[in-house]
Amino acid sequence: MKQGWWERREHDAERERPNARAVGDAGVRPFGIAAAGLRASEERYRELYDDTPVMLQSIDDAGRLLSVNRHWLDVMGYELGEVLGRAVTDFLTPESAERARSYGIPMVRATGGIRNIELQFVTRAGEIVDVLLSSRARIRNGRIDWSLAFAVDVTEKKRAAEALQRSEDHLRRLFEALADGLFLIGDDGTLLDANEQACVQLGRTRDEVIGRKAWDFSTTPPAKIREVIATATASRSNSLETVHVRKDGTTFPVEVHVAVFEEAPRRVLAALVRDISVRTRAERALRESEARFAGIFHSAMDAIILFDGAMVVELFNKSAETTFRCGAADAIGRPLHRFLSPELRQKLEEFVPCLADGEGSPHLLLPAARFQAVRCDGERFPVEATLSAVRLAGQDLYCIILRDVKELERAEAAVDTLMEAKAYLEEELGTNVRVGDIVGSSPALRQVLRQVERVAATDTTVLITGETGTGKELIATAIHRASGRADRLLVKVNCAALPAGLIESELFGHERGAFTGAVARKIGRFELADRGTLFLDEIGDLPAEFQAKLLRVLQEGEFERVGGSRTLRADVRLIAATNRDLSAAVGDGRFRADLFYRLNVFPIHMPPLRERRNDIPHLAAHLVQKHARRMGRRIERIHPDTLEALVAYDWPGNVRELQNVIERALVLADGPVLLIADRLRPATPAPTSPAELSLDDAQRDHIRSALERTGWRVSGPNGAARILGIKPSTLETRMKKLGIERPAHHRDFPGMP
Repeated sequence: MKQGWWERREHDAERERPNARAVGDAGVRPFGIAAAGLRASEERYRELYDDTPVMLQSIDDAGRLLSVNRHWLDVMGYELGEVLGRAVTDFLTPESAERARSYGIPMVRATGGIRNIELQFVTRAGEIVDVLLSSRARIRNGRIDWSLAFAVDVTEKKRAAEALQRSEDHLRRLFEALADGLFLIGDDGTLLDANEQACVQLGRTRDEVIGRKAWDFSTTPPAKIREVIATATASRSNSLETVHVRKDGTTFPVEVHVAVFEEAPRRVLAALVRDISVRTRAERALRESEARFAGIFHSAMDAIILFDGAMVVELFNKSAETTFRCGAADAIGRPLHRFLSPELRQKLEEFVPCLADGEGSPHLLLPAARFQAVRCDGERFPVEATLSAVRLAGQDLYCIILRDVKELERAEAAVDTLMEAKAYLEEELGTNVRVGDIVGSSPALRQVLRQVERVAATDTTVLITGETGTGKELIATAIHRASGRADRLLVKVNCAALPAGLIESELFGHERGAFTGAVARKIGRFELADRGTLFLDEIGDLPAEFQAKLLRVLQEGEFERVGGSRTLRADVRLIAATNRDLSAAVGDGRFRADLFYRLNVFPIHMPPLRERRNDIPHLAAHLVQKHARRMGRRIERIHPDTLEALVAYDWPGNVRELQNVIERALVLADGPVLLIADRLRPATPAPTSPAELSLDDAQRDHIRSALERTGWRVSGPNGAARILGIKPSTLETRMKKLGIERPAHHRDFPGMP
């Protein structure tokens, strides 16, 4: 075994020491004491060398290990005899060995030492040990006499540094890879760093962001942001929603979460910024969707109830409130069973589990009349029901739609009524009467037609007077068709046919529940005639108590429905007609003077047929063609005797009576020549004015004329009641009152009294 550096040094000292035997006994003792002291000192240094917790080694000029301490052996896992005399490069990695040969040893040889060279030793077990090595040496004649190297094991420190670097790299990658913006902010609000996404959000580069204040890119006031930072500093975190501003001036909503990121050497906060534009749009869309759902849900005509698996009501629409006579607040959160008959409850309890398990049809129809629902007041009613499973706000619910069959029947009846009214209006609209369609050329009729042409172009109120059957309604229709309101409705009302208690409802309409029998809201004739024309026939028969209300509408254009409080307006052109002398009625106090003057703005008087006998042949020919075509009869001409009788007759019923006579003659006609079999009374002096006829006589003639026209049929679509615009029962009552009896040859036909 080769000697260690201290053993070689002791051997050299012995050689240089004087021979003890050459000296007298007097000189032996002092020298022995000195040698003993030297050995003691070397022992102390040897122990210090071995016990030092640093790798110590010594090499010669060739780079061979002269000595190593115990810590070196412990780290490397060798015995002393296995390392002394070997080249130090044998224990280094190839890279470190090359570095030691080319740099380390030459540097020691040239300068006598080296500081902090990084080398990697390889232990006996093959592990890498990173060391930081510093060396001092004694140089003789340009060669290393001896050296001492201190090698500090920095493996753990280097690994920690590498791990720290890897961690920092990882954090940086995470910092840049975040899908949200991330800012590092000083506690004074200065932006210290920003990731790529934060810069993309703001449309700016990192240099344009770093160093600015957090509030430079927000619409939130600086004081508020300082408050958020202060709160986050004190409580470790905080958040807010604000609006950020891009470089181009556009804005976008964000959600910001602020947390303490670093405490020393100064406090740094991290602000995670999430663009919530999509979420905001989604929330707005959801709110709009919910609003649409709520609108549809509550505007549905049928009762809709949503309930959970425990049969507890979750939603209750407005129709359900009406149907069950129960408020939603009193229904939601309570069992559905209270609204169901036992039979319907049992059926639902059978169906709901099937829908919950996904079995059966998703929509199950429960037919009407088999099941009943129960109102809050205990009334039962038949229903049609549809059941389905729905998912709402993440909750599995069930939807039952209930339709009140009674209400359905009422609705169907209302539809029938409306369809009948529609047919009536279509028939009225189809009567496309113009001034040129009125038959006649007498001076009296030409004067009327000139008045019609003049007044039609205005909205002036017109009062048409004349005996019954003279064609007042025809003139009103001609005025409307020639006016600027021709594309709107002409609504006709026979005031004489309306009961006194229903006139206001008929003209102004009524609200539901306004009186007994008012089961639905009704639109009055004034509303129906808005922007059109309203024709009030037989206006002289209006009750006195209603005349004031009509006057107010004519003056102000405003009215209220019966039972309603909302004031309505209607733009209506009014045409009135009467067979009475209204001026005389005003003098007798039976008709309001102010209403008469409001109506009598532009009076038109229809002359009776006896005052325009020259028109009778033309009228007769026109009526023959009209009704013959309808009856499928072929009439070529009117017998001269018949035409002479028609001209000579007095015609108290005027054109209407003429039409009835011709229609009856067509029914009895046998050939192409029309001959009237009945004898007509010769002309007698006629009353000089309609006022000379009593009301009963006028009504009697009017009703008899309508009955003769329909073959004395009272009811039905072709009955006299429909022509007169009154109910069949009302007509029968008036016939009894006026003493009108049907002829014997009509008594066997149904529909006649």
